[in-house]
Amino acid sequence: MWAQAPTTLYEKNLALIAATKEIFHLEKPWDQVKAGMSDARIRAFYEFIADLWPPNTPIRETLPAPESNLRALYLGQNQPEMMLDNVFRFSLYTDQIVLINPFENPHLFREEHNPVVHPEQWRIQTLRVVHQLGMLTPWVAAGIVVMIPDPGDFNRRLLIETANMALARLGPDFLSDEDIDEVGYAEMLKHFYLTPPEYLAEKARKAIPGISDEVVKKILDYAAHVRKNDPLLVDDTLDKMPGQMTATKIGTNLEMGLLICQNIGAFPYTNLRFRWKEILSVGKELDPKSQVWSPLTNAFQKLDFKFLNKVDSSFAVEMRNEGRLEGFRAYLRKVWTTVGGDIDLAKAETLALDFKDELASEYDKAKADWDSIDRELMKWAVPAIAGIVGSFGGIATGQLGIALPSAGFAINGVNELIQAHMKRKEFRKKTPMSVMIDLDEKRS
Repeated sequence: MWAQAPTTLYEKNLALIAATKEIFHLEKPWDQVKAGMSDARIRAFYEFIADLWPPNTPIRETLPAPESNLRALYLGQNQPEMMLDNVFRFSLYTDQIVLINPFENPHLFREEHNPVVHPEQWRIQTLRVVHQLGMLTPWVAAGIVVMIPDPGDFNRRLLIETANMALARLGPDFLSDEDIDEVGYAEMLKHFYLTPPEYLAEKARKAIPGISDEVVKKILDYAAHVRKNDPLLVDDTLDKMPGQMTATKIGTNLEMGLLICQNIGAFPYTNLRFRWKEILSVGKELDPKSQVWSPLTNAFQKLDFKFLNKVDSSFAVEMRNEGRLEGFRAYLRKVWTTVGGDIDLAKAETLALDFKDELASEYDKAKADWDSIDRELMKWAVPAIAGIVGSFGGIATGQLGIALPSAGFAINGVNELIQAHMKRKEFRKKTPMSVMIDLDEKRS
């Protein structure tokens, strides 16, 4: 596939996509890909990852250098079924989206659970990752989505230090039951269909006293139908497989997230309410009584924004390639550049008002662009990925929340970690902006 080993991040991303296609024959219909996902192919996939990202990877040189573009680090649900919702939605509002690698690096696992040694334990997780990489392919090829490793994958001391900092900041019980449901409910529901028929039948009879055998059989037949037709579920039930390794990923902890943002010139964005609350908690105001950017952030809160919703990946990429919403991206780029520079706070309030007025103008232009996108969507009439949504994609409305604390987002100790572990003297000392997408799920 490559005359020589890929060295740049872009080359590594393309090499992974090419290897995934070759190993799993992604040119075939997905049901054939599922049926052909053997342990030998799973092992080959993780062997390639191990070669692509060895333990001695010079991560400082591998991470993308800061640029003048609008670059966002996604800190939300990084599962294949969430790509349609959370990556594609934001693609028209930013120049580049950075994802923490959605796959596992075998070098981080002991032999008893290593995917190269025991690929049979990784059937479910690998199926999901391969599907995700397939969806991301056009985005990666276009350079719109960039996958990066967590720096802690190659520096265990850094990983431990950021984890300890996060635990000390949040405490052991920082996630509420509601927060856990927000991240893991859909995942748990899918695994319900993988439970043995006897277990499902028992649960059905306990939940519905007096249920007939005929109805129980229909429930079991439906579960089998879901397993066969959902692209992210294997056909077998869990009792017919070895114990499976699965993971729910939400990027990385906030300490590592800000460390990455400050190194690559990015801002964090999320769709998770608990992660947004966490990000806001580390926003620093020079004067608690003077939130200088509030005229602009309040103006954003009052507007309803449109987002691509469960659309085909190729359609979303085409909209980007055609330059849709480029005017609004240019406006956000200007805001990002301004708040990230050295600003005289005495002038910041005037700038905030100017940006607020400009927002109204750019928002009107964006509405016209969305009308055009809607017409193009009707021409495509492309169903969403089969088995995940089961309906046509479209456009959703919601809020594009922007936070701009006057002193940026910062966590004590992160700058020292950058100097100690990344060996950088010059880096962004704070992250000036963060974004939250919050949809009300109303169709336009």
